[in-house]
Amino acid sequence: MDDMLDAPLPAAADPLLPLLTLVEAQDIVEILGAVLDGGEVDEQLAYCLLSNLAARVPSRE
Repeated sequence: MDDMLDAPLPAAADPLLPLLTLVEAQDIVEILGAVLDGGEVDEQLAYCLLSNLAARVPSRE
C-alpha cells in the first residue's frame, strides 16, 4: 500500500480545461440555486455563460 503513495501520477492524456473565473462560478451557483429551488432560470444568462465556456474547450481536430 505504501508503494502506491510513492508512485508517480500518470500524465494527463488531454490538456486541462481552463478554470472558471469567480464571476462565472458565481453565475453557475446562481443558476443551479434557481433550478434547485424550482424557480425560473434566466435563459439569456445561462446561454451566454454556456457559450463562453464552450468557446474555451479546445478542438479535437
